[in-house]
Amino acid sequence: MSENLTKRVKIRQAVPDDVSGILKMVAELAEFEDLTDQLVATEEDYQESLFGTVPVAEALVAEHEGALIGYAIFFSTFSTFIGKAGIWLEDLYVKEAFRHQGVGKRLLKALGKIAQERDAGRYEWCVLDWNQNAIDLYKQVGGEILEEWRIVRMDRKGIENLPEK
Repeated sequence: MSENLTKRVKIRQAVPDDVSGILKMVAELAEFEDLTDQLVATEEDYQESLFGTVPVAEALVAEHEGALIGYAIFFSTFSTFIGKAGIWLEDLYVKEAFRHQGVGKRLLKALGKIAQERDAGRYEWCVLDWNQNAIDLYKQVGGEILEEWRIVRMDRKGIENLPEK
């Protein structure tokens, strides 16, 4: 990213007025990952989850000339081995026109600063095995790819059926 552009990109905490823009970028991410069929979140869901009575997640946004160009959505975790809270980066997204210019790295570093300020025991996230650009970025900033770990997921139907199994 040119130094001039770098200075004009602002990383900040998301506010309720950002939800519409964040959700539009989430839709772009879903398309990029070929997962549009799984995107069911609404603006109301995001308002409640990020800014409701009991927020369950937080977001940073990258802004350029008044427009949102990226986001990082994260939440607290807990490590039983470390005995401390951590931060899980759920999504990192930068609009295509701003990729490979340092915006993603700035979002990662801004969230890393939050992890440091909160004395987080860990700062973690996952990456799709085919997303080599993201893998390269994460390795560049010092992230360790844990090859031996696998994500286990249970959707709403699985949760509902769990007692029956």
